[in-house]
Amino acid sequence: MADDRGRPVAFALTPGNVADIKMAVPLLEIAAPTKRLLADKAYDADSLRNWLKDAKIKPVITSSAAR
Repeated sequence: MADDRGRPVAFALTPGNVADIKMAVPLLEIAAPTKRLLADKAYDADSLRNWLKDAKIKPVITSSAAR
């Protein structure tokens, strides 16, 4: 995870077969509070969007073709 200037603020090492989205919520929970999350279409999942809504974080995520 990076801040608005592209500087790393949190990271997690996972096996290569783990999808990046699996670590989104755990990283967001330990990072400083934010108002928006900018992410690519790999993060376009209802579960993440619902979590962001509950946390009052605006998602700025490109919609995937499956949506």
